[in-house]
Amino acid sequence: MHYKKVIFIGLSLLFHSLYSFSQRYNFRQYDIEDGLTQSQVTGITQDSKRRLWVTTLGGLSCFNGKQFCSYTKTNGLNNNYTLALSLNKNDEIWVGTAWGISKFNGKKFNNYKKTKEWVGKLVTGHDGTVYGLSATKLFKTSEKGTTFLKITDDENEHVTALKVDEAGIVSAAILKKGVFYLENEKWRPHPLNEQLKNFFITDFFNDRFHQNKLWFLSPDGLFAAKNSKIDQYISGMFKVIEQDAKSNIWIGSANGAYYLTDNALIHFDGKNGFTNNMVSAIFRDAENNIWLATDGTGLFRFIDRSYVIFDESQGLRSKIVMSLAKGPAPEEIWMGTYGGLFQYKDNKIKEISIASDVEGSRNINFLYNDKEQNIWIGTVYGGLWRYNGKRMEQMVKDQHAIAYNTMLEDKLGRIWLSTNAGCFQLDKKNRQLKWIGKQFGSTLLETDQGEILVGTQDGAYVISSSEEITQLKLPQLAGSSILCMSKSAGSILFGTSDNGILVWNKKKGITRTISTRDGLASDHIYSMLTDDQGIIWVGTGKGVNKINTSNFNVIKNSNEQALLVECNQNAILQDKNKVWIGTTKGAVVYNSASYIPKSGKPYIYINAVTAFAQNKGRQQKQQTTFTANDLGSVATLPYQQNNININFTGIFLTNPDALLYQYRLIGLDTKFSETISNTSMNFSSVPPGRYTFQVKAITKNGTSSVNTASFTFEITPPYYQTGLFRLLIFVLIVLLILLAVYIIINLKERKRKLRLKIKLEEQFKVRKQTAEDFHDDLGNKLTRISVLSEVLSSMIDEKDTEKRGIISKINDNVNELYRGTKDILWSLNPKNDKLSELLEHIREFGKEMFNSTPVRFEDRIHLNHYDGKLSLDMSRNLLMVFKEAIHNALKHSKAGVVIFSATVKDGVLEIAVKDDGQGLDATTSMDGHGINNMNVRAQRINAKLNITSDHSGTEIMLRVHLSMLMRAKNV
Repeated sequence: MHYKKVIFIGLSLLFHSLYSFSQRYNFRQYDIEDGLTQSQVTGITQDSKRRLWVTTLGGLSCFNGKQFCSYTKTNGLNNNYTLALSLNKNDEIWVGTAWGISKFNGKKFNNYKKTKEWVGKLVTGHDGTVYGLSATKLFKTSEKGTTFLKITDDENEHVTALKVDEAGIVSAAILKKGVFYLENEKWRPHPLNEQLKNFFITDFFNDRFHQNKLWFLSPDGLFAAKNSKIDQYISGMFKVIEQDAKSNIWIGSANGAYYLTDNALIHFDGKNGFTNNMVSAIFRDAENNIWLATDGTGLFRFIDRSYVIFDESQGLRSKIVMSLAKGPAPEEIWMGTYGGLFQYKDNKIKEISIASDVEGSRNINFLYNDKEQNIWIGTVYGGLWRYNGKRMEQMVKDQHAIAYNTMLEDKLGRIWLSTNAGCFQLDKKNRQLKWIGKQFGSTLLETDQGEILVGTQDGAYVISSSEEITQLKLPQLAGSSILCMSKSAGSILFGTSDNGILVWNKKKGITRTISTRDGLASDHIYSMLTDDQGIIWVGTGKGVNKINTSNFNVIKNSNEQALLVECNQNAILQDKNKVWIGTTKGAVVYNSASYIPKSGKPYIYINAVTAFAQNKGRQQKQQTTFTANDLGSVATLPYQQNNININFTGIFLTNPDALLYQYRLIGLDTKFSETISNTSMNFSSVPPGRYTFQVKAITKNGTSSVNTASFTFEITPPYYQTGLFRLLIFVLIVLLILLAVYIIINLKERKRKLRLKIKLEEQFKVRKQTAEDFHDDLGNKLTRISVLSEVLSSMIDEKDTEKRGIISKINDNVNELYRGTKDILWSLNPKNDKLSELLEHIREFGKEMFNSTPVRFEDRIHLNHYDGKLSLDMSRNLLMVFKEAIHNALKHSKAGVVIFSATVKDGVLEIAVKDDGQGLDATTSMDGHGINNMNVRAQRINAKLNITSDHSGTEIMLRVHLSMLMRAKNV
């Protein structure tokens, strides 16, 4: 094994790390004050919701980035001494304790059979099987029980370490046997087991960036095995190891932690921001944060910021760093404060004294590096000084009342100074100030044309080559206070006190303003610098921004918590790949070339949903609550519970305070809302329908969560809004309309019937009176004519046949008229409106006609108990049709039998006259007036008249529907 040289390198790096005491690193500590169950942390893992689960010697804790939730024996845990934990595919937590194993499903704990020893390690394979170590014995466990396993044939097998990689492959280190991997339910040995079996391996992992490279710990230190060779990197006693997203190695020790990169080893302890306590576990979460579990000081998160801060804790007398300059030696930085002048070199800070009795000489306003590598020091009422690499000398004498704000050396080597007394040039040879003008400010800049720009409280002024001073005519700068100026990409940038940055391209005549609306932390711009990579660094009143020179867009900050500091004027400097910025909280140093991995995206989930009814009065509110386990299916809510409260949690462990949220309620909204900071939403009086609530977490730099949490629910409508109820209402309305129409029609019909009844009664009276009057009057007259004709006949000689013939004809006409008036009188009589009366009248007429004749007249009337009233018109036409038919049968048929019949069959009235005579002459009879009259009368009453005639006789049949027969009424 070739690792002696490596040990030397490792020890030298260790020495170097111990020597670099002046740099303070960023760790965030969580202990019992933050809600951690107990400060002795033994294990860390993370579930699918990005929550951290932490085992301690006081119970189990769950951390969502802002608060802890704790579980102890009182919650069902079998023992508060929790030592290990792992999760299965369902996010069930398996906890190894001093009394065995507990499983937590989110609601309750299930405790399993005790093991003989404490369970010190648990891992979960890709198939969901949980493996663990009890003392040095390997076992696998499930709800059915615990089974101890053997990897090798050794009965005294001692498993010293247990791991699982990102693919879910379980591996174990066995004393004097090496490392084995579980694949396809078989244990596969590591190719270098012949060498690895010589080590007591206490922790290990496979390098994620270098294939087939195994890192492991033993009591001798940190080792790596690759290509048939094992190298030692660091010697010492270490506890655990882990690899971060930048491929660097983290090592937990008995006194803090170590951080191994390709070219450095850093020891994190109590002197540089960490703790001196033992680190018992190291965990890399889904956002690439490194978490360190300590014994006694709780849980730590390493904040891999892109900057470090030098302040009073590193040796400065004042944390207000007003100016910065490169020192005379490489990698040496001078810092001017209001507490004196300080030098940073070899990771140490020491004070540089200025040989002056004037108190103001300790208030450093600016530092400046000239072309001759001199360092100029401008003080507040303490004079102007220069350090030439060997000694400090005062450059202007007897000018102690001047406050030096800034300095500039132009292309010609002239020194320009801006002070509270105006603008000056320095005569270096005579060490005298030459007054140029009354304009004073805190920033100077030389243009490409050799002009000097002076930034003042009232815009910018230009000093020409002839030393004439004129105000720069830029309307955007009118009335603005210019705090700093810089040149970049052919433009001049003016940093103002209240209007952000003005970018002025004189050649193109273009100006542009960059402000907080474009992403700047503040519109108060104190310092600007363009680095070697073309990035403009901007020190503002509320932090540091970076601007891209290609388009002058503000580069979004990373997801780390923004440094809230107030930068000082013109206190900015680039030294190689580091940018130094003076602030009111110290000197902030950024590594512009360092790689900072992108942090993961946030995760969000819905905790609970509460639906309640907003009842008035003293009635108890109706309420339904859905927990996280109930949110997988569509929830159905009654219409009364239409006030919805949804509580959700966004997890972003990198910077929990940087989370904002956007939501929408599909069914009411289509677009996501503006960003909000609260973690719950209330929706009042949601109308019935189906809705889906969606929410996503967004960091302040615009990174959306890896998922969108959603919850679907349906509010059932009240009965009066259901489709069935609406259908019933519609049917009811239709029925009411029909009822109203029926009532109206019925009322009209009743009125019509009433009017008809009145008319019929009047008609009845009129017909009756007419019949009586007609009978009395016409009958009397006809009787008198008949009597008079008989008297006249008796007075005429019997031999006078001619006169007697005339009188006989008069009597015949009177008789015919009387018989005709009998039909009229019969029709006028209302008593004869019935169908049976009509048929009886026709039958009587037939008997009368065939009386005293050889023709036999028969009637066959079968109405099946039907007898209804007929209208006068209907009765009259039926009578005339069949009187004509009987008359024709008597006159033309030469029949022996004439049958008059009437039947009611299937709602149809059939009336017929049938004879057995010689039939009708087809050429003459069918065209006679009698037949035509019969057809006309049948059409009047919508009846059908059929006449059939042959050598066996003639039949005249009339068919009329009873409904039609009874529809026509007397009016």
